[in-house]
Amino acid sequence: MNKFVEINQNWTLSLSPRPDAFTSTGTTDKYNLWRNNTVVLDPLNLPKSIPALVPGCIHTDLIAAGIIADISVDARESDQMWIWKSDSIYRTNIDQNSASSHTSLKFHGLDTLASVFINGRLALSTKNMHRSYEIEITNELKVGDVDLEIHFRAPLTDAEEQIEKLGLYPKPLDMPYNYQRKMACSYGWDWGPITISSGIWKKVELIKWDTAYFSSVSVLPSIEEQIPTLTVRPNIVGIHEGHKVQIQVLDSDNVIATEIISAELDSHTFKVPSAKLWQPRGRGEQKLYSVETQLIYDEKVLQSETKRVGFRTVELDTSAINSQDLPDKHMFAIKVNGLRLWIKGVNWIPDDPFPTRVTRERYELRIKDMLDANINAIRVWGGGIYESEDFYNLCDQEGIVVWQDFLFACAAYPETPEMFEEVELEAREAVRRLQSHPSLVMWCGGNECIEGFQHWGWKEPLGGKAWGSKYYFDILPTLINTLDGSRAYIPGSPFSTLSEDVKDFASGTNHIWDVWNERGYQRYEEYSPSFAAEFGYNGPGSWRTLTRAIGKAELDSNDPDLATHQKAFDGMDKIAAGLKREFTKEFSKGPDWYFAAQLVQARAVEGGLNHFRSQFDTCSGSVLWQYNDMWPALSWAVKDSAGSRKLSWYAMREAYRPRLLHFSGADRRLVIINDTEEIWQDQLFVVFLDEMGLILETKKMSVEISAKGMHTINLGILFESNGCLLYTSDA
Repeated sequence: MNKFVEINQNWTLSLSPRPDAFTSTGTTDKYNLWRNNTVVLDPLNLPKSIPALVPGCIHTDLIAAGIIADISVDARESDQMWIWKSDSIYRTNIDQNSASSHTSLKFHGLDTLASVFINGRLALSTKNMHRSYEIEITNELKVGDVDLEIHFRAPLTDAEEQIEKLGLYPKPLDMPYNYQRKMACSYGWDWGPITISSGIWKKVELIKWDTAYFSSVSVLPSIEEQIPTLTVRPNIVGIHEGHKVQIQVLDSDNVIATEIISAELDSHTFKVPSAKLWQPRGRGEQKLYSVETQLIYDEKVLQSETKRVGFRTVELDTSAINSQDLPDKHMFAIKVNGLRLWIKGVNWIPDDPFPTRVTRERYELRIKDMLDANINAIRVWGGGIYESEDFYNLCDQEGIVVWQDFLFACAAYPETPEMFEEVELEAREAVRRLQSHPSLVMWCGGNECIEGFQHWGWKEPLGGKAWGSKYYFDILPTLINTLDGSRAYIPGSPFSTLSEDVKDFASGTNHIWDVWNERGYQRYEEYSPSFAAEFGYNGPGSWRTLTRAIGKAELDSNDPDLATHQKAFDGMDKIAAGLKREFTKEFSKGPDWYFAAQLVQARAVEGGLNHFRSQFDTCSGSVLWQYNDMWPALSWAVKDSAGSRKLSWYAMREAYRPRLLHFSGADRRLVIINDTEEIWQDQLFVVFLDEMGLILETKKMSVEISAKGMHTINLGILFESNGCLLYTSDA
């Protein structure tokens, strides 16, 4: 039987800072990263090598060695700038092996610019954090022990060279994250720190095999002619002839389908008629099955791979609404098993600056908190990573649907033959790995890249150069059509299904940011999107998290140390403007400022979510920016990096309740939402108060709201007296 051995022992790390790593020359001045451009760091007396933990990265190993502090707790970002310009070498030794006919070495994730040396010989070069690599080292291991070295080049140095070679491609942030297939937000974002780490961020495995092995197995569940159907694609390395592949579908321990095929077939599709449907949260059971795929030779099982699947249909409804009031409006609705799912969602960023530290237990805590807040959908944002199997498995289990961005964000991207190849290989691996998950309902080409080209002034600096459209409109949709017809694809977000202009509000997805950037949150009521995919309001993380991060007992909005944890453009000024709009008293520091800032964020979150839900019939979802933080921050997150719930989390929970009453001030109407499977019959009490809170009149009426329905009550003016307005109900 094939053997898989993880190489996770006896690794060491050596660091080689480049000559410009400890000065502000170049990096700081060129990208204007810091307010103080005279930063000069003291060179460190680094040891020749330190122990390394694999999986891991430069930062996690330096933290473990006590050389640097943890940026997600209390470290200063500016003290770790030298890492951005440091090359590194990971080393270990693999014991001789002559027992197997073949031995392959699989790297599940190398971040990012790696050269792999076997006994001093260059065996592999990589340029993509988001895919795996395999090499065979049979001959070397038969001779003796193998010295394995992985040399990582400083990513920032390489990106600067790419700029010199290809020219400057526009982006809203200073750092050149758009020249590499690397987690974009490691170069910093408007809510996160700059780390630009390197390292072996996923496991390294020895695969010992004689005739053949599964490099991977992809399983695609679908519904064909109303019958649950499976397509299995085994990726086999080695000899195919004479080998068989057995596929079994199990419901708990009961086998409900078995297929045996030749290993020479690239794929196999078959029916599983007894399988039941998987339902999203709130719609029924999240029914899952195990698919066990075995590689067989000479009646012996060489290898077995198991994936969990669920059967469901997914459609993207973009039909016309056919409303007299909205003649040009179209739906953007995700339908699962034929029924529209009103998306109560959140945007998800990497949960740690160093993703290897995010465990299944941590995912469980985050997702449990989502369930407590009535969330039924997550968008995995394009500036991060394709998350681990644990993340998607938990979403499958809990019925949370997932919108997955491909990894492009907020930038023009060079179009080169080398980049085309990398993107296709990366996307192919991601699609084949993730397509088994019933929770995954939509692929998206990327975040705000098309909007950037259309609306952010990129055309002139690009001077006619290709900016990335080939990825979103050609490479990715072609791949999806070939490999995965079970879910929707859109080229990007925001995106219009009717107009070339992605900011068109008559269809598609919309991002609404002028509320935070320029206006009060009451302005949400001016918008009527078909799907609100990004919007949010910034506020401080928990008091304990922030005071620990800056090493002070007090929070002061004018403190430059606190401001280093506010990455939003003019973020502190925008928080102050929001407080000024909301309160007559001025707040600038201490518990008063802290509570007021969190309160305004909470009111903005609840106001926005309530408004979009009040358009239940024409808007099919709201995806709040953002759910989580990766470090101590003032940001749009509703949970801070330590897992503390901000006031906005509680506001979101209230706004996402299955049954909701919302008064819309813009058009004086009361909206009652029933997002459950049962008819809602109840008594409605409307109480009219004067400015002092005294009751002027009370009205009572019976209401009945259909399952998955909405009821609107228009309030007409009865009379105006002594400065008080009194309204009556008009069902």
